[in-house]
Amino acid sequence: MELVHDRFRNLGLNNQQARLLKYVSEHPGTIQKDVAQYLNRQNATVTNMLKVLEKQGYVSRRIPDDNERQKQLYLEAKGEELIASINAVFAALETEVRDAIPENERESLVKNLNRIQSRLDKLSLNEENDRNR
Repeated sequence: MELVHDRFRNLGLNNQQARLLKYVSEHPGTIQKDVAQYLNRQNATVTNMLKVLEKQGYVSRRIPDDNERQKQLYLEAKGEELIASINAVFAALETEVRDAIPENERESLVKNLNRIQSRLDKLSLNEENDRNR
């Protein structure tokens, strides 16, 4: 994981901040709750992350006219400029990881990972249903 941290540190970010900015770039107007769910972080943690990124001029929180309780998240120009570098880091990391797996084993790996993800989704849904009863 140090490799990932080093790559984003060169951009003045940590990997969670980079993921947050990438998510907001792909989902302009998203709300903090959705970002917290995507990052698998508590709302308070995401609030602190957003405060830092806002102070750095990368992101802004805006209150829509129709809902004063939920602030929408948008990248500022400075954040937009950084996205190309963030995407380049993610793409390079993906290539390095993919190239470490022989091509003839990749399809099997993807199938197994999809199977694991499906099982985790079912377990998560069952747990959520149990809590709501």
